[in-house]
Amino acid sequence: MILQQNQLEHGVRVKVGHHFGTVRYVGEVPNTEGEWIGIEWDDPERGKHSGTVNGVQYFQTRSPTAGSMIRSEKLTKFQTLEQAITEKYTMTADTLRLDSEMIRAVQKQLHAPLFEIVGMEKVGGKQSNLQRLVDVSVRNCPVNAAGDLASFVNLQMLDVSGTLLCNWTVVGDIAEQIPSLQELNLSNNRFTDPYEEQISMLAQKFQNIRKIILKSCTIRSWSELVRLARMWPAVQYLSLEQNEIEYIEDEAPYIVALSRLKILDLQNNAVSDVESIRHLGKLPALEELLLNGNGIREVRFPDCPHNEKVDLFRQLRTLYLRDNPLQDQCSTFNELDKLAQLEVVTLDPDPSVSYEETVARIVGSIGSLRMFNRATISEKLRRDSECDMWKLYANQWAEVRNDAQRLKAFFKSHRMYPRVMERLGSPEQFLPDTRKVTNMIHLQLLNEKTAELREKKVPKRINLHTLQNLIVKLFGLPDCTFSLRLYLLDRKRKVRIPLENHGKSLDFYSVEDNDTIVFE
Repeated sequence: MILQQNQLEHGVRVKVGHHFGTVRYVGEVPNTEGEWIGIEWDDPERGKHSGTVNGVQYFQTRSPTAGSMIRSEKLTKFQTLEQAITEKYTMTADTLRLDSEMIRAVQKQLHAPLFEIVGMEKVGGKQSNLQRLVDVSVRNCPVNAAGDLASFVNLQMLDVSGTLLCNWTVVGDIAEQIPSLQELNLSNNRFTDPYEEQISMLAQKFQNIRKIILKSCTIRSWSELVRLARMWPAVQYLSLEQNEIEYIEDEAPYIVALSRLKILDLQNNAVSDVESIRHLGKLPALEELLLNGNGIREVRFPDCPHNEKVDLFRQLRTLYLRDNPLQDQCSTFNELDKLAQLEVVTLDPDPSVSYEETVARIVGSIGSLRMFNRATISEKLRRDSECDMWKLYANQWAEVRNDAQRLKAFFKSHRMYPRVMERLGSPEQFLPDTRKVTNMIHLQLLNEKTAELREKKVPKRINLHTLQNLIVKLFGLPDCTFSLRLYLLDRKRKVRIPLENHGKSLDFYSVEDNDTIVFE
């Protein structure tokens, strides 16, 4: 049954000043005269009690200070949508007179007698012609019924947010009377659940609605939303920002009910678990998903080979993840690379690294990415970012390259690495030199006269004079250091290079490990 516009009973939405509430009681209160209206305010701090007065409970509010008893004369007078639009968009003699007075006041204040608002008559004429209205807002007006809307034959976008609408049958009546209507903003309203038999009937009335905004409508579960979505067979854009949704159930009905949905706004809810995000991935037509401010700590999809994609979010191109405490952004980027069509990502940079490093990580990790935080990704940036990742993980790759199982696990955690190696090759040149650095070399010392050969380990920087003394002691020669002549034997060229400057060290002559020094 559709309530009469001014009928007050349980569940009806009301407004007092700037405050909105829901009627929870209509009747008498002992020791007082007349009828009282029990209100549960949207603002939990607006009331004085929880529905109990002088020890008698008349109703129950969700918050202890959300209830009030008031007289009906304090309530803002209800309007039909027809009345609200007509009042706001029709130019009357009084409004034109007020506009003229306002213009004269501005002229006087600015000392500009020639000041005028260009096109006032034209704008006023268009607004006065209700049939020409395309976009209408009656936000925060006390609308609770449709009225006669036959005049609004071109209306496409309607904002009835923050009104007194509470019944889906009334909203269906509005949509049915305006077949041209495509966008409907119902934010900041509180609706009662429709009966099961109403849903199929209302689906026929909402068949032209493509966009629905339900911001701050106290929707408490995904299953509740799915039930409502059965009334909107053609919806492509759905905003559920600032509701109370925590978990996305894996139920077949929502895939059917939202089969045409392209844009889903779930900002500032509490959808934070891995499974919920996976379940959203089953929406067949979803192209844009807004998950800002949901407390998401991790993104994880089913495993798949590094050269394949998962069978989730098959059409998703744009993803918003700002204001989420992601614990491991590198892991998140690796998981997002599993999505087939993802091109645009928006999220907060990792505070532990520079913004440039965050950019390099995400661009280097997600092969299909075209835009990050509203900045277009150039081909040069992509090449540079992939090169950075190639160098960054070179050591990890080197540690596992000879172990098939560990290498498979590495590619699972770094999906981008095989394709980057395919373009840039092996990163071995960036591996640290593991050879032991030493300042000592081994020399073969040959007495040319006796053919006696001895091996000795000496410092690279030993000078020739010290080496001569060492040779005298090692071979038991008489004290004849000044008469010793030293040569470096170059076996490749079969020549002897004289070592004549006794003050120079071995490395001056480029003597290397296992070279032969001949003396005579």
